[in-house]
Amino acid sequence: MTYPPGYPLALSGASSDARNGGGSVPVRPTKDLRPSSRLSARKVAAIGERLSARDREVLESVGRFRVMSGEQLQRLYWVEGSPQTRARLARHGLGRLSGLGVLAPLDRRVGGVRAGSRGLSFAVGLAGQRLLARGSGRRVRRPYTPGERYLAHTLAVAGVYVELVEAQRWGVADLLAFDPEPGDWRPYLGPYGARVVLKPDADLELGIGDYTVSWLLELDMATESLATIERKARRHLAYHLSGEAQRTRGVSPRVAWIVPDDQRAAALQAALDRLPAEGKRLFAVVVRAEAVALLTAEVQT
Repeated sequence: MTYPPGYPLALSGASSDARNGGGSVPVRPTKDLRPSSRLSARKVAAIGERLSARDREVLESVGRFRVMSGEQLQRLYWVEGSPQTRARLARHGLGRLSGLGVLAPLDRRVGGVRAGSRGLSFAVGLAGQRLLARGSGRRVRRPYTPGERYLAHTLAVAGVYVELVEAQRWGVADLLAFDPEPGDWRPYLGPYGARVVLKPDADLELGIGDYTVSWLLELDMATESLATIERKARRHLAYHLSGEAQRTRGVSPRVAWIVPDDQRAAALQAALDRLPAEGKRLFAVVVRAEAVALLTAEVQT
């Protein structure tokens, strides 16, 4: 699967030195790497030949989510051995991909400056964009710096995916599909036949026992007004009532609003309670710490 290239990279901000021991390749902020956008096709091909199967999976994952943290990538792709071994191998692997220009470490850190590569966030580097774009005709865009709210929200969506992958490893549920935006956008016909596009943060399918369960996710960071939340919810309800999901996908998914704390959950639930009765069973509100437990709960018949 090919994902859109041109994801945000850090070009400004104070430079910081991510020191790594144990023979690891240093991971430097994008500002210091200064990769050239003039990569020849031969050079891109040579970089591609140096990538292992795991390297390609890491690139595709970061391409899907636009940004992922070093901790998230370690939990996905470096899972064998002791915690120290996993951390060392992840530092080396991510440092090598950064050195090749496949990934680009952002200048902003997650979890503090002492967190090493686990505290860094990674976007797709210019060489990585070229690799993902091969055969698609997509342009490699100049990088730019993501804002803090964008970064936090994007990492939150990726975090749910990582936890669901881990739940699958533990045998809790089978993760059949997980599509973040824009791959999850859903067009439907609104009033007077106008084309409307529903844009959830992600959609997913889980195999739980003999059932397939579908969800649309909205990651709420408590930064939007409740009026905005209510407008989004009404659009979800309109999509559900349009029958488009049932017609094109065979099922109309429920919507999980994932919030940071109980106080926000109560406020958001009060906003959803103002919707028409048809929306009562459509929405579920859950705090972030309990989200995966809700999404993978046994199907009640």
